[in-house]
Amino acid sequence: MDSLRLLAVFIAIILAVRRNFPVGIVLLGASLLMAVLFGMAGSVLWSGLVDLVRSESFITLTSVVILITLLGSLLSTGGYLEKLATAVTGLPGGNRTAVMTLPPLIGLMPMPGGSLLSAPLVKQVLEKQSVRPELQMMINYWFRHVAEFFWPIYPGIILTEAMTGLPVVNVSLMQFPMSLMAILIGLFLFIRKIVSVPKSEAGLGKSLLRLLGSIWPILLAITLYGGLELNLSLSVLVAVLCLALVVKPSKSDWKVAFGKAFSYKLISLVFGVLMFQMVIETGETVAFVPDLASQYNLPAELIVFLVCFTVGVLTGVVAAYVGLGFSLLAGFLYQPTIDPSMILWAYVSGFAGVMMSPSHLCLILTNEYFGSQLAAVYRLLTPAVILVLTAGLLLANSGWPSIFLP
Repeated sequence: MDSLRLLAVFIAIILAVRRNFPVGIVLLGASLLMAVLFGMAGSVLWSGLVDLVRSESFITLTSVVILITLLGSLLSTGGYLEKLATAVTGLPGGNRTAVMTLPPLIGLMPMPGGSLLSAPLVKQVLEKQSVRPELQMMINYWFRHVAEFFWPIYPGIILTEAMTGLPVVNVSLMQFPMSLMAILIGLFLFIRKIVSVPKSEAGLGKSLLRLLGSIWPILLAITLYGGLELNLSLSVLVAVLCLALVVKPSKSDWKVAFGKAFSYKLISLVFGVLMFQMVIETGETVAFVPDLASQYNLPAELIVFLVCFTVGVLTGVVAAYVGLGFSLLAGFLYQPTIDPSMILWAYVSGFAGVMMSPSHLCLILTNEYFGSQLAAVYRLLTPAVILVLTAGLLLANSGWPSIFLP
């Protein structure tokens, strides 16, 4: 019965998205529908909403999204995106190299909705080539997340050690081949569809200097956040103020920038995502999945996939499927003994769910930014996710993970 309720919520989300309703509003409606179907008391729901609005996560995420949007608008106003497009033509591989390296470089510093930070860079490089919005969006979205399998400062990697006892360095090295596979998949499915523009005669050294000169505000925000451990919102705010001092935007420029940043669609996206996650966590809507899977004597790999993929799809957050999914699967992953192959498979399964999740902040924010059709994005995304899952299953059963057993 619980599985039917969950399926009903998914169908409602799909139908609403296909009719081009704003995704934030869709997730708000889906949250209420899930609360009703799973019998959540009105007082519990209201208490959860009050706590959500007051929460640090809501305030931080909302301010970060607003400030990143402001930063992107000022970068465009100041001509920095045009400078970037010129700079990357001097790199080996030209435009293809640029769009597959800029998102993961930004992605080395974990931040909520980080794909929105690299989106203007990718768009500037590709928009003169008549690359359709869905492909631009997918390139940015996909390559933004390729480092998430192994980069040791990502919350998912750190939490994996905390949950399973497998050291961070072991987790990172064990899962590093998955990042390589994700890059190859992106090259095959997305990058090769772009017409290659030969590199300019500027030379590699000069091109790198121009590149740094065009993205210094972004590097400043990343350095303050990652290097000096300044609050993320303050880090981006400092970058915005420093850029404004250099660019000196006019009143009309500020009006356009604030109009984009305080769009009701952006605010509703953040609130919708967090409310959806709150209802899932408060209502324990996925706790039935392991029991249901075991009831039908399903193979261990399938049970692990169903739990982690489901939690990933529902929450859109890596730390959520590690924290919740790994707890539900303790007997398969790390109790009574650590099983690195199952840990790898669980991580890949949850990652696939997160990438497909309609509540993944990067997905919905960048889809909104590029003006792409979400249904068309999913048609591009689904084969890539299937290939990642295939690669993960093969790697998990290859004997490779056993090397990293502590």
